[in-house]
Order: sequence, then structure tokens, then C-alpha cells
Amino acid sequence: MRISNNKSQSAASIELRRHAEERLQAKTPELHPPRTEEDSQRLFHELEVHRIELEMQNAELRQSRDEAETALEKFSDLYDFAPVGYFTLDCDDTIHAVNLTGASLLGIERARLLGRRFGLFVADVGRPIFSEFLGKVFESRGKESCEVTLRRKGYSPLFVQIEAVAFGAGRECSIAVIDITERRRAEGALGEKRKEMEELNKSLEVRIVQAVEDLRQKDQMLILQDRLAVMGEMINNIAHQWRQPLNTLGLIIQQLPIFYKSGEFSEKILKDNVGKSMKLIQHMSRTIDDFRNFFKLDKERFTFSVKQVIVRTLLLIEKSFQDQQIRIALQSEGDPKVSGYPNEYAQVLLNILMNARDALVGHNVDDARISIHAFAEGDKTIVTITDNAGGIADENIVRLFDSYFTTKGPDKGTGIGLFMSKTIIEKNMGGRLTVRNSGKGAEFRIEV
Repeated sequence: MRISNNKSQSAASIELRRHAEERLQAKTPELHPPRTEEDSQRLFHELEVHRIELEMQNAELRQSRDEAETALEKFSDLYDFAPVGYFTLDCDDTIHAVNLTGASLLGIERARLLGRRFGLFVADVGRPIFSEFLGKVFESRGKESCEVTLRRKGYSPLFVQIEAVAFGAGRECSIAVIDITERRRAEGALGEKRKEMEELNKSLEVRIVQAVEDLRQKDQMLILQDRLAVMGEMINNIAHQWRQPLNTLGLIIQQLPIFYKSGEFSEKILKDNVGKSMKLIQHMSRTIDDFRNFFKLDKERFTFSVKQVIVRTLLLIEKSFQDQQIRIALQSEGDPKVSGYPNEYAQVLLNILMNARDALVGHNVDDARISIHAFAEGDKTIVTITDNAGGIADENIVRLFDSYFTTKGPDKGTGIGLFMSKTIIEKNMGGRLTVRNSGKGAEFRIEV
């Protein structure tokens, strides 16, 4: 390339000199020779300066030409041997220029690619994508990108990423074609590994679900045993709650024939007795509703009044406790609230109260008392239940919340109630249930 340029430049210099000599000869008659030696020397000096200036300009031009040729060679090397395929396309996707890497990607000699349409090398499924992509390049005049598959005769398909931008008057664009085949293969392998991991996770999930289901069934069995035990207590409480109203209702009914025989029977007496009877029946009906609601499972967590739950629980058992001469004193500081499941919370209260009752009856305490204290402490609600049954032995207090542990006989306790109570408070409601000996008895502390 450089030899050819030197030859053409020498020929141009000879031609330029010939034209200069012809012009000089044409102007010779008009030239006046210097009149004096001083004029000759001045003219000679000017000619020498002009000659030196021309030599310097010529040297600069030669240096600029050499630098331009060097830059062109470097650009040609960078362009041809770049790791990315470069193409120049017009709006009809005709190839006007391509580097060696681009020709290598398509598997065709560079000279045979010029004038051909680039879209012909795009796989059929990707041609609409490439056509839309090229339209965006010329419309937006900004950088656009797409991914397509190139088909090559005698070679395997090539996955490429194409980035393009229009230039000049917007009639041509430069595109860079990047081979992403290995990346696609790596992504495919990664996808397979991910699929294997997902299948492994699914199998693990199945096993975990099965294990959780087994544990849930065991928990359900424990809850069922505890509820059966409590249900027996509830039936006894229902009997206590209904005995007095039934006796009163019986007396009212027995009075009616007496009033009738004595001649004192009147519409007023009938209405009064019917009213009293209906009140008793409604009271007994509410008692049934209270016991039925007590066994309903809470499905949603919400904020409730601890005092109201305590009062509702005491209404269910107060008659049986009165019959056994056990006094219950409730002290509530304000109206503390708890977020959780009120029926489950009531179940915990009932379990603790029943254990306190059994301890008081078992020790034959004369002045049997149970004290309930509800108050707020920071962001927690505290309920303490204290009896005067003499406390719990040290060897038993550390195991009191263990499943199936009981200090009662096998016919009186299952050892499930307090275990389930601790589970409800700590796992279901995020609180704490503890017990300690305090004063003349045991103190249970519920903190939620």
C-alpha cells in the first residue's frame, strides 16, 4: 500500500513541476532582472527563505501523511481483527462493509459478503425480530439491541447479540455482532441445574410437608386428648350451671296447679310465671351458647380484651367452684389488650384454673382462694393466677409443662393440659407461660 502511494505521489510532483516551469516561461518577458547587486542579493535571500519554507511545509506534509497512514493501518488492524463482528448496512440490510471477524462469524469470505443482505443469514424464526430491530435503528437514530440466531452453511447455528446505531444522513448503520453461543449454552446448563435443584427442592418440600403433617397429626391428637379431658370438665360445669335453674323452673311449674286449685290462679300470675320461666330458659340457652363458643377454634388473629375473656371463662366454672367452696378474686388494672386467639387464650386460663382447683381440693385447703391479676407492663399484657394450695414440689415444677407429665393419678389427669397451654401461648401467640412458687401456693404467669 505504501509503495503504491509513493509512486503516485512522485508522478504528481513531476506533473506539478512541469506546470510550474511552463508558467515561469510564460512570465519571463515580463520579469525585470535586478538592477543592482543589492537587489540581486535581496531577491536571492527571499528565494532561499521561500525555498526553506516550502521544504518545511513539505516535511510537515510528509509527517502528517505518515501519521495518517500509521493511524489507518492501526484502525484497519483494530477493525479487521476485533473480537466482535462489525458490519455496515443500509436500510435494506445490504452489507457495504464488514471486518474479518464478521466474515468469519458467517463463514464466508469478506469479498463475497459485500452487496448481500444480512437478513438472509438470520434464521427464519428470528427474521421478523431482526427486521423490526433494523427499523427501530433507522427511526430512533439511537442505539438498539436484539438477540437472534444466525444460520451458516456447513456450520452449527450461532447465537448472537446485535447492537446497532445509524450514522451520517441516517441511510446506513453500523452493527456489532457478538457471539453469545457459549453464554447461551452456559445458560442452558444453568437452567438444567436449576431444574434439577427445583426437582430436588420439590422432593424435599414433599418430605418436609409429610413430616410437618405427621407432627400436625400428633399435635391434633394431643389437642383432641386435651379437649376431651376439658369436655368432661365442661359437662360437669354445665350440670352445675343448670342444676339451680332447673330446680327453680320445676318449682314454678309445680306452683301453677297449686294456684289453680286454690282459686288464686289469674292471668297476672300466669304471665309472671311464664316470664320467670322464659328468663330461666334464656339463661340456660346462653349457657349452652357460651360452652359451645368456648370450643370453637379461632381462625383469625385479632386484638381482644383480656378482662372480658377472663370474665367469660369464670362464668363457665363459677358454679362448680362455688360448690367446692373455692373463692376467685379478679383484679384488673384498666382493660389490657392482647393480639391473638381469644378462645385459645380462654382454654389456657381454664387449664390453669382447673389445675389450681384440683390442687386446692387435693390438699383440703380450708380457706381455698384463687387470685387473678391482669395488668399491662410495657408493651406486654400480664395475667397471674395464684392459689394457696401449698405450692409445687421442686422436682415437679421443672417438668410441669412436659407432655404427659402429671402429679395426679392416671384416672384424674392426662398430662396434656399444661403442655398444650404453653404451646398455645408461646408458639401460637408469641408469648411466655411460666410458673413459680409464691407465698402459700403456685403462681402461673401468662405474658403476651
